[in-house]
Amino acid sequence: MQEVLVIIHLLIAISMIGLILLQKTEGNASGAGFSGSASVESLMRPRARANPIGRATAILGICFFVSSIGLALLARPDGHRATSIMAEPTKGPVVPKINDTPVAPPAGPPGPAVPTN
Repeated sequence: MQEVLVIIHLLIAISMIGLILLQKTEGNASGAGFSGSASVESLMRPRARANPIGRATAILGICFFVSSIGLALLARPDGHRATSIMAEPTKGPVVPKINDTPVAPPAGPPGPAVPTN
């Protein structure tokens, strides 16, 4: 099932790329943000009607979004239900337990010999 959905997802992506490259540009619309006069002209012009290529691109975009969600749901591990990380209890630092009985210090190297005169 997942392999079929991956193949469909790739075909949708390739088709979308092709349709986007086939679309006609709006002339000076790409440079409209960089000059003041071009943006006013582009705002005053009536919008072009939606052509079939633009509509097909929108439909393929929706299909791409849906197939992406489907792939994400299929990739989820089995047996795990969706939970928030905020719902999990926080774990504090692990502090080792200290015994109440005192421990003798470790024996060091022997000191110098004391004369017994």
